Amino acid sequence: MIRGKSFFLAFFSLALVISFLADQKSAYAKKKSTENPQANSKALDNYLKGRKAYLLFTPKGFKEAIEYYNKAIEIDPKFAPAYAGLGEVYSSIGYYKYEVREDYEDYFNRAYTNILKALSLDGNSRECKRALALNYLHLRRLKDAEAVAREVIEKYPDDAESYYILWAATGQNPESPYIKKALELNPNLVLAHVGLATAYFFKKGDYKKATEHYRKALELAASPQLHNYLGTALRTQGYLHQAVSEYKKAIELDPNFAPAYMNLGITMFFLNRFEDSISYQKKALLLNPNYPDAYYYLGRAYEKTNNPKEAIRHYETFIELAGKYDKYAGYVASAKESIVRLGGSKR
Repeated sequence: MIRGKSFFLAFFSLALVISFLADQKSAYAKKKSTENPQANSKALDNYLKGRKAYLLFTPKGFKEAIEYYNKAIEIDPKFAPAYAGLGEVYSSIGYYKYEVREDYEDYFNRAYTNILKALSLDGNSRECKRALALNYLHLRRLKDAEAVAREVIEKYPDDAESYYILWAATGQNPESPYIKKALELNPNLVLAHVGLATAYFFKKGDYKKATEHYRKALELAASPQLHNYLGTALRTQGYLHQAVSEYKKAIELDPNFAPAYMNLGITMFFLNRFEDSISYQKKALLLNPNYPDAYYYLGRAYEKTNNPKEAIRHYETFIELAGKYDKYAGYVASAKESIVRLGGSKR
């Protein structure tokens, strides 16, 4: 169950601001930064392995990154970059959980704890500031994310991830020089390809370009999320059978990945396979009951299979969940019309 979103995000971002301002004076951190050749080599080695795993942006990569960062901290409890790395991982997981309507607060709490620790050890290092910028981005503190990313870039103009953060915080224009610079510095930056694909999809309606970048990200690091994104880009272009294949690949990688079941159900609906659509949507809701889309397409599938009672019930649940979101306005109107047509009560 998702709880306390507004209060928690406000508290978390405020705490980061306070910690960032308060923890600039640590002298020890300058001795332990990865920029210092005296840094503990074993801690650094584990940190770098963690970074490599993290930058895959896959569930497996996140898990491995956490393990490596914790090993670095075991070796050197004052190794600030490892805490910053943990903050990035947990924040990334938390942001994803928030986006797919799953419990996210514990991950943001862990991100907060680790970034606070990193800043207390070394508030001025590239790693700590970049972690702070990423967290501001995830918390929608876009001006703060932009400001900190610019600080990093001013000192480290070769930092591809900071260019990505700067791009994401300043409008996500696919033609922006910031995203081009990020990929120029690191053509294999998975996060940049995913972000660019998503921007082409939602901001430009360029589904072909979106597909290209999702495919590139998948070449670099396969994950259930990326197969799911690619499937939706293909479905939007009318490639329904290819979309089905991508959703099934996502499920092969993670049999409990609810978004793939939901999207598979939607695609089955458009293939006129209504019983299959119902089956997949039920599976999605069994894993996560927070998806308005699943209830809407269950309503439509039940309507197509001449089950008005179940159609009305699912349309009503959809309206209850989706009514507060502007993006669902057209679907809510359609659901209300269907309820009346099927003999339900007006609302």
